Amino acid sequence: MARRSGPVADRHARILAEGIILQSIEDLWHPVSKKGSLRFFGSDGFVLCSELAGISYIKQLAMLRMLAGAGQRKSWRNMRKSLEGVLQKGAIQA
Repeated sequence: MARRSGPVADRHARILAEGIILQSIEDLWHPVSKKGSLRFFGSDGFVLCSELAGISYIKQLAMLRMLAGAGQRKSWRNMRKSLEGVLQKGAIQA
């Protein structure tokens, strides 16, 4: 298999990073995957994927705040608390 470099590899990395973020967002609403998804958003993995996807620091914060306010009524409070904890811990470094 030939090794790709340059714009093609960058594009593939961006697409993969976007997919990881989107899957983690979807996993927030799945009871089995929710805990792992919350860990992802509180880790360097989210920051790395965001940078690869071209998401700025401000947009990362906006995304976390949007997710903290989303969800079903039942799980809304727990999800919000968890994501607000991520914001307060300063998992995203400027």
